[in-house]
Amino acid sequence: MSTSPATTHESFDPATDADWDALRALGHRMLDELLDAQRALPHSPAWRPLPDAKRSLFDESGPRTGMGADAVYERFRTHVLPYGNGNWHPRFFGWVQGNGTPLAMLADMLAAGMNPHLAGFNQAPALVEQQVIGWFAEWMGMPGASGLFVTGGTMANVHGLAAARFAASRQRDHDVRTSGVQTWPGETMRAPLVFYGSSETHGWAYKAAEWLGLGRRAFRQVPVTEDFTVRIDALEQLIAEDRAAGLEPFAIVGTAGTVNTGAVDDLQALADVAARESLWFHVDGAFGALLALAPSLRDRLRGMERADSIGFDLHKWGSMPFECACVLVRNADLHEAAFRQQAAYLGPMARGVSAGGQRFNDRGLDLTRGFKALKVWMQLQADGVEKFGRIIEQNVRQVQRLVALIDSHAELERLAPAPLNVVCFRYRPADQSSSDAALDALNTELLQRLQEQGIATPSSTIINGRFALRVAHVNHRTTLQDIDDLAEAVVMIGRETHAAA
Repeated sequence: MSTSPATTHESFDPATDADWDALRALGHRMLDELLDAQRALPHSPAWRPLPDAKRSLFDESGPRTGMGADAVYERFRTHVLPYGNGNWHPRFFGWVQGNGTPLAMLADMLAAGMNPHLAGFNQAPALVEQQVIGWFAEWMGMPGASGLFVTGGTMANVHGLAAARFAASRQRDHDVRTSGVQTWPGETMRAPLVFYGSSETHGWAYKAAEWLGLGRRAFRQVPVTEDFTVRIDALEQLIAEDRAAGLEPFAIVGTAGTVNTGAVDDLQALADVAARESLWFHVDGAFGALLALAPSLRDRLRGMERADSIGFDLHKWGSMPFECACVLVRNADLHEAAFRQQAAYLGPMARGVSAGGQRFNDRGLDLTRGFKALKVWMQLQADGVEKFGRIIEQNVRQVQRLVALIDSHAELERLAPAPLNVVCFRYRPADQSSSDAALDALNTELLQRLQEQGIATPSSTIINGRFALRVAHVNHRTTLQDIDDLAEAVVMIGRETHAAA
């Protein structure tokens, strides 16, 4: 039976010249209004909740037919754009979330417009990614290291630990990629693999233990000192106990900038332990590794240059839009051996699109990858790495200003050291009569009011059992006036909340 040929062709491209012109005009409007919104940020609320009256839009069923680009943009402009979590605002200090930059926003538009597939291939975008990886490998003391752009710090660190697991299994003549970490019938039982990090290590370590088939108990938490850095003596003792118990240590994780307090482990001492014990040394530098770009601060990272792998986020202290993280692995051959997957449809050619040596699909879990490196490449080319370092130094100075305001005020109490860019503190009424439980409740309410009134957006944590306001500062838009306004607002709202209790 024959069918008649289709008489029309459909595409998501505009159909006519007039449609192209209309989309161009809408695109210009989108760009203008986004730039206007960013320019107005200092005069805007730090956060505004989505009104109940607007929530009904998000309960609608999926559309069967379209409303057109202009109409859907209007929905974005009125129902989405004003109601983010506020992390682009100058007084956003929560969760170590970066702000993005106008140029990087435009670079993401260029990357999406070009839409290259970054599994590798013989193309300029792959060379951009490889170049940026090379720059950061040099700046972090690992010249020649292999690397990969990934979504975030969790994935960067998991990739580093996966390389460590592969290296450990290869040393004992075990193919972990074929056999996994399980013991099959007829095989000799293998000792369980374990790895180490401080009790302040980010939650990625437990996720990694689960995803890599090791189980949560394979992550061995080490106690910390009063400044929340890992205790080297306790680490050495735990390694010895685990070996005696028949476990097989394979990696040590050092943290450059803990999520709770910004503490930096003694990376030099950790590297020494890893060398003595023949263990892989991984540094979780989600935000702290970028101290390497700041001349006055990079000494805080002594020992990181000895790491076997490093994970870090450029969407934190690098100010890039999400998502933009990176893992570096010192041994490039081992990195690829840990992830390489042979497939006929991915075979390289001598010439053409499949030629070339940049095969990023052999360095991680993803085959399909977007062009994350372009925004970093463009921002660095436009401003230079020295400006990145100056902004990091500026943030640390601003935090020092906040610490001075807290320590000098009778109604503010710091709950942890603030070595870098994280401050944990609380409001404490002048009468000093409140219990810790009452102070927890007071400061919880204070934080919510501070956010709901659009004044500023710190987050919270628990320090030694006490609720703390947490300023995690990686904000390139913040001024000293913003710091002063935050401290003043905490005292003002604290007094109001205490009086109403």
